[in-house]
Amino acid sequence: MLAAAVPAVRAPAAPLRVMVGGDVIPHRPQLVDAARVAEALAPMAPLFGEADAAIVNYETATGDISGIDTATMSLAAKPDWMHAVASANVTAITLANNHACDLGRRGLAASIDTANAVGVTALGASATDPWEAHTIASQGGRRVCAVAWTTFVNDRRPGCMTAGHLALAAPDRDGRLRVARAVARAFHDGCDAVVAIVHGGQEYAPQTGAMMALAAAAADAGADAVVIHHPHVVSPMVVHATEDGRKVPIFASLGNLVSNQGESWTPEFPAAQRDRHIVYLNGWTRLGMVADLSFQLDAPRQKLVAWGYHLVFVDSDHVLDKSNPHPRIEARLLDPAKDRAVIDKLARDAEGPRAVFGDACWVEGAGASLPACRP
Repeated sequence: MLAAAVPAVRAPAAPLRVMVGGDVIPHRPQLVDAARVAEALAPMAPLFGEADAAIVNYETATGDISGIDTATMSLAAKPDWMHAVASANVTAITLANNHACDLGRRGLAASIDTANAVGVTALGASATDPWEAHTIASQGGRRVCAVAWTTFVNDRRPGCMTAGHLALAAPDRDGRLRVARAVARAFHDGCDAVVAIVHGGQEYAPQTGAMMALAAAAADAGADAVVIHHPHVVSPMVVHATEDGRKVPIFASLGNLVSNQGESWTPEFPAAQRDRHIVYLNGWTRLGMVADLSFQLDAPRQKLVAWGYHLVFVDSDHVLDKSNPHPRIEARLLDPAKDRAVIDKLARDAEGPRAVFGDACWVEGAGASLPACRP
């Protein structure tokens, strides 16, 4: 008598891993050249290379920088700057931020066109539909998508704001409804998981209640994770309990990934000055966060999401030679042991986001190699 055949057990698919970093900023003159930002991001390339998708916030417009008013905080970078950013294993960029219109409509259009030429996915800006959810990682027909938008822009010229090429939603009732529709539409269009990415908040301050309400609206609409940037300093991650019983991580502020802020700060100084807008001596502007998300998508409508984060510290040689317009600037993973002086100084700041050092979801702090926090 023949034994009954044992059905083959299908091994679960490997999780799709998505990382989201904060602001990359072409500060003049330190980071305006493509070579400088490539050097600054190079230490992050190995980490980003471990992910199926790595996203950063492209905090600038694209085009001729000679016309930029150097007396303002307007930002612009030549197309080769985006090429340099992508060289660090960056696969997607958020164009929806407050500097998107710094060169008007032509600057936004150039950012969109350059992203297409470079081969990175542009999120939150499009010549057709900026609210469209884009696939950022896929496997076996299952898709992780991202939706991105900004809550405001600095340059409010109608040609850029009203052309319909930039996703905009203020942190108010209308904005929450707009965001909920975009997330729901992403699932309707076939996305299996959705990451919502929003730009907004108050600079150099904890994330605002209005922004957290906007993030909660995205989570309640179905988003599996929500990521926020703009304040230039980190805020602790929180887990939101949705109306349908899910647990969704909200990364309240990722801070900077690459910038020249805090260039004069060392652990010999207080973590920040009483006026935290004294940026060159604000140590928190040197600390960033990278959201690390893992999506196990084994069957339609079945998924397991895990999360964690990496802390990043920006090294700057400005304090060694203040006459050098192009000091070495590098973003690297914060080391819990080697960077103890930095951590101890920041952790003594009663008004700072020091909880980020004690959270078990800090991957390196927990001695882990993968995100291990989950519902």
